[in-house]
Amino acid sequence: MNNSRFYTLLQYFKEDVISEKEWRELQKMAKTGCFDDLLEDDILISLEKKGKKEKWTTDIEQEILIGIHTQIGRHKKGSGYKLWMAVAAVFLLMLTAGIIFIKSKSLPDITNIAYHKHDIPPGGNKAVLTLAGAEPIVLNDSTLNQLANQKGGPIIKAASGILVYKANSLAENSGAETGKDISNTISTPRGGQYQVILPDGTHVWLNAASSLKFPSAFKGEKRLVELHGEAYFQVTKNKRMPFVVHTDNQEVEVLGTHFNICSYADETTTKTTLLEGSVKLIVQAHEKILIPGEQGQTNRRTKEIKVMPVNIEDAIAWKNGYFVFNDEKLESIMLRVSRWYDVDYEFEGKQRDVSFLGVVERSKNISSLLKVLESTGNVHFKIEGRKIIVMP
Repeated sequence: MNNSRFYTLLQYFKEDVISEKEWRELQKMAKTGCFDDLLEDDILISLEKKGKKEKWTTDIEQEILIGIHTQIGRHKKGSGYKLWMAVAAVFLLMLTAGIIFIKSKSLPDITNIAYHKHDIPPGGNKAVLTLAGAEPIVLNDSTLNQLANQKGGPIIKAASGILVYKANSLAENSGAETGKDISNTISTPRGGQYQVILPDGTHVWLNAASSLKFPSAFKGEKRLVELHGEAYFQVTKNKRMPFVVHTDNQEVEVLGTHFNICSYADETTTKTTLLEGSVKLIVQAHEKILIPGEQGQTNRRTKEIKVMPVNIEDAIAWKNGYFVFNDEKLESIMLRVSRWYDVDYEFEGKQRDVSFLGVVERSKNISSLLKVLESTGNVHFKIEGRKIIVMP
């Protein structure tokens, strides 16, 4: 877990998306010296990809590590980002922004992946908005700012990949509305993702092959939405009106908090991961309360709920633009890859249970990801159109 967290933070730093809080955590981890071997591995792999490994020596490795620790030792309170700029001057040029992948220190000299002449690009901001009684709106093709106008107010495409409902959201603000409640659905295809800000201000990130059904204005005792697939929620607090997420085999009830739900029909469990606040999992007559850092896993068949501590960064890595493989089996990896790249896959051999550890950017073409998996020497891939063949 510590290794995975270190690599996640290091990736954030290399991509210049690290927060001050995350920077302090990474600094603290690096200062222990416990991750020196992992830093060396990362540098070596980066050089391997650049074809410069033959110029690398143990002495240079040690100089870089000494430079890192020297800069950390000179750190003064409040100068976090300046410190990292200093550290970057020592070793950032040795690192390539993109892929970190550590399985062993010895990598094969040549990867032998057979690629189709057309690589497959990653997914992007794609979704379809279906309004009650109206034609579906393809959001990625729409150039309009205001897409529609419902009883509660306008629906606005605020920016690339973000949809905003400016409706009168809460019950006390929607008394003028009469008649049947209006429900809308936003759906992402395979290879798509999107964000929506609901009428109450709740911010939702939808992963690929997912859908969210919600009302045009929240009224009554609960704010009820329905999810299929995966989404990350930042729920606006309202003690008088709990926020409830309904999935195929459970309900999640909150007042205001941050959490992730993964509930795909082709997976055996629904996973609910809590980052802040508290949530209540409800499965038939059973209830479980989660605290931050815990994940509730609900079995689709038995309806049993298991609660366990997890690395929350792994659970929401997709939202931040990364695949994180924490000793994850290849079959599970390929399932996620198929959704994001909109590809099919098939195994030719017994590679399903091979496990991998690493962090990979979701913004790279599929060949970048497959090359990294191949570099372990445990698997081989072939691209045929939009199908990935997985071989020994």
